Amino acid sequence: MALPIQNATVYTATIPSTKQEVKFRAFLVKEEKALLIAQQSEDPTIMMDTLKQIIKSCVKTELNMDTLALFDIEYIFAQLRSKSVGELVEIIVACDICPDEDTKARVKLSFDMSKLEVNFPADHTKKISLFDDVGVVMKYPSLSIINDLQNLDQADAESIFKIVTKSIDYIYDGAELHYAKDQTETELKEFLENLNQEQFKKIQHFFETMPKISKDVQYDCPVCKHHHEKVIEGLSSFF
Repeated sequence: MALPIQNATVYTATIPSTKQEVKFRAFLVKEEKALLIAQQSEDPTIMMDTLKQIIKSCVKTELNMDTLALFDIEYIFAQLRSKSVGELVEIIVACDICPDEDTKARVKLSFDMSKLEVNFPADHTKKISLFDDVGVVMKYPSLSIINDLQNLDQADAESIFKIVTKSIDYIYDGAELHYAKDQTETELKEFLENLNQEQFKKIQHFFETMPKISKDVQYDCPVCKHHHEKVIEGLSSFF
């Protein structure tokens, strides 16, 4: 005789970058266990792969996980966690003035995970005009791209070019479109290397202003009474 299995409640969320509505269930004990093991590993690749697998298991709507932007995945996971473990999460923040070793200069803050939002800066755009009628349309680095770039030196020029080339959707020349997937890495690199500093900075600005899960917070240090106003960014900051 088969054991009874409960029916999971289904929730909805909207993916920030595509505005697609998805249906999901809370994660189960087996998925919470997998997440705990991944956190204990302190390995970013294992953590990303585990997040990917949990979202695949819990989201009922068909999704291509390899094309979703990182902030989309962070947002979906925040919604999953809020319905699975509880909407409130507590973090400890330190005073910027008091010595780091002063454990009394700490404040406990509470957040409703279900209300966390992805912030799209006003000056952020995927379409970047470079010269004459030529420009690029960028795409957000996906989980698969981030995994590929995990071991690259972010300060190395070659690594930076790899990140940029993998994040180009297409190059436009007036009405003519040159899709990055149809070009070689060498051709894309040559295109970038022939830009001047001002033009390349426009592309860098795309990465610097990429959307993130964020929350404005204010708190006063219980020791020195210094008032703090900060922006907490990225899903990892809320755990």
